[in-house]
Amino acid sequence: MLLEQERIQVARALDRVFGDQIVQITAWGPPAMFLDAARTQIALMVGFHGESGIDAEMAPNRLAILTDSVDAVFLPHTLERHSDPHGVLREVHRILRPDGKVIILGFNPFSWWGLRHKFSPSGFPGGLSRQITKSRLSDWLNLLNLTIETVYPCYASRAESRATMLVRRLQLFASSYILVASKETIPVTIIRPRVSRRARLVESLVNPTTRNAA
Repeated sequence: MLLEQERIQVARALDRVFGDQIVQITAWGPPAMFLDAARTQIALMVGFHGESGIDAEMAPNRLAILTDSVDAVFLPHTLERHSDPHGVLREVHRILRPDGKVIILGFNPFSWWGLRHKFSPSGFPGGLSRQITKSRLSDWLNLLNLTIETVYPCYASRAESRATMLVRRLQLFASSYILVASKETIPVTIIRPRVSRRARLVESLVNPTTRNAA
C-alpha cells in the first residue's frame, strides 16, 4: 500500500517535469513503475548490476552522464541504500541542467516504519543502511544550491491517511515523504577591468636641471 501511495505522489510530482531526459538512479518496486508517468521524451533507469529493469549499469556516485545534460533525476530511496549519499547528491547536481529538478523518496524516521527499521537487526526494508530526516536532507541540498520546492507525505495505511488535520499538516507520522528540489542558477555579473591611465606630471615639479652653464 505504501508503494502504491508513493507511485501516486511521484506521478503528481512528475506531472510538473518537462524536458528531454529524466534519469532514475537505482530500482525501487516493479520495473518502470514510476517512470511510466514521466512526461519527458526519454526516461532512463540506471543502477547496480543485477537490479531488474535498469537500462545501464553504473555507480550512483560516479555516473557516466554528461554534465548539465539531464532535466530531472529521481532517487527512490537511493540515498538510504547507498554508502555514499553525499557523493550521489554531488553527481545529481553535476548532471542536472540549470533549473533541473530532483525528486527524492525517503522514509520518515519518526513513523512506524522508522521504528521498525531502528529495532530490526538487518534494517527494514532490506538493504536500507540509514534513514534521513527531511531537515537533514534539506541541509544537504542547500549546500549544493538545490532549492526545495515541495514535500509530499505518503501514508502506508488507511488509518494513517485518515489522521487529523493537524497531524497531516505537520506530516509527523507519514511513513515516507517525497521531496522536490530544483537546481539554482546563479547569475554571473561581468565586471570589466578599469583602464588605468598614466598620471600626468605636474609641470612645476618637472623643470629640467641645467648642469652646464653656457
